[in-house]
Order: sequence, then structure tokens, then C-alpha cells
Amino acid sequence: MLLGYHVSTSGGLHKAFQEAEALECSAIQIFVGSPQMWNTPIVSPKEAEKFKQEWKKSKVKKVLVHSAYLPNPASHKTTLRNVSLKKMKEEIRIACAIGANGYNFHCGSNQDSNIEGITLTIQTLNRLAELSDEKYAIPLIIENDAGAGNRIGDTIEELGLIWEGIKNKKRFGFTLDTCHLFVSGIDVRTKKDVDELLAKFDKLIGLEYLKFIHLNDAKFELGSRKDRHANIGEGFIGLNAFKYWVTSPKLKNVAFILETPRTGNLKEDLKDILALKKIAKSR
Repeated sequence: MLLGYHVSTSGGLHKAFQEAEALECSAIQIFVGSPQMWNTPIVSPKEAEKFKQEWKKSKVKKVLVHSAYLPNPASHKTTLRNVSLKKMKEEIRIACAIGANGYNFHCGSNQDSNIEGITLTIQTLNRLAELSDEKYAIPLIIENDAGAGNRIGDTIEELGLIWEGIKNKKRFGFTLDTCHLFVSGIDVRTKKDVDELLAKFDKLIGLEYLKFIHLNDAKFELGSRKDRHANIGEGFIGLNAFKYWVTSPKLKNVAFILETPRTGNLKEDLKDILALKKIAKSR
């Protein structure tokens, strides 16, 4: 089982592996720049090579790059979709340079309608695949959303509609976030819930395209549409529910990433991954 955290790259992208080691990670997620800024940092070939060398020395098997929070592929504004494409392509270039296993992003929101949002998301993502196909052919990973504020892709059905419109399907994959699923109204607290969810995903998209799982408990109740992560076992989803994710034979090839709240004390933060490893052994 590949399991890890979103880790800090403060001081350089290669620094991610120091935190990864302290947190016993076999998979990690990182930002390649500030998630709140449109400007994308320049990563030199030397820096990219340093990242790769540190990766080789680590126990990490997979690296997922998460996009900045600003891009909005579904926006009703053409200018915002265009600048989003530019930003995403810049980040994809870095992700490819460091050899990452995927570039994770959200579909965004649309102020007019969900139907328009889905249509524009498809157009934007097809264009993104075209712009990055030859030189930066990294997997493009679509993440489900929590559903607040006209967000697109908060249900498996909406993800399925987006998938139908994707032309170059071999370029794409998916991440499912447990907190997002739960607060959008999809219960994930029993084995039956998880099995039915995965069966629906398999029918509408295909489980072979499910590449990552974000394991997060939820600070708010089912269907609240409030995207606030809680530590494992300290939210409304509860510790026992995560057993059905980490022990599912259908997810044996998926990498699990934690985005749970951090204290800054690595020994304290390690508790989430230790709890998951414990319940994985108890199957």
C-alpha cells in the first residue's frame, strides 16, 4: 500500500523528501509554487535533477503535484479559462521536469449553470491535453469537488459526464477525496457505501482510471458542502470508515495521500498515517 501526506517544499522542491521520511511516506503530494499566486516559479534543470536524486534516495514511490487553487477550467469567463490554461501548463511543465506521476486539479466553478460548467470543463481539459501532449505528457488527474458555490465535479455522475467528453482519455486519471465525497452528500462510512461508490465509478468511468485517493476526515456533516478536512478519526466520517478504503482489493494499485490538518510537529502529525497503517493490518 502506497500511503503518505501532502508535504512542504519550503527551501526547495527537493526538501519534500526530508518531511516525507519523517512522516514514513511511500507517496507524497506537493505544490510546485504558491497555491495562491498566478505567477509560477522557474525551476531550473539543476533543481529538477536535485529533486530526482533526492527521490531516488527516498522510500517514496509516487509523487503527485497538486495545482494551485486559482485555475478554473469551468469558468463562464473566457479570460479566466485562458489564464487558467496558461497557469496549468506552466505547472505541468515543472511536474514533468521532476518526473512526477500526475498533475492533480479541480474542475472549478461556473456562475451560470452546471451544464455550461461541464461543457466548458470538457473544452478546457481537451485543450490542456493538446497543449501538453507531446512535450509534457504527464497524467492529468481530475479531483472530485466538495460541491459548494456552483462547483463542478462533486458527484460521480458529473465526473462521468466530463469523462464522456474527454477525447484523449489515456492522458487522464482521477483522484477521489473522501472529505469532498462526504460533504457533497455521498456517504462513505460503511463497506456497502464504499463498494457501491466504487461500482458506480467503475461503470461510468472505469476503476483503472482511479489513480489516487485523498484520505481526509470531515469537520462537517454529510451533505454540508463545507470543505474542511479533519484528522483521521476526528471528524464525521470516523476512523472505522477508512478501513474500507485502505483494505479494498479494488484499490490495491491506488496511492493514498493525506491532506489532514498539521500541527508543525512531525511526531504529532505522524499519528494519522500510523492510525491508517494499524487499521490496514487489522483486515
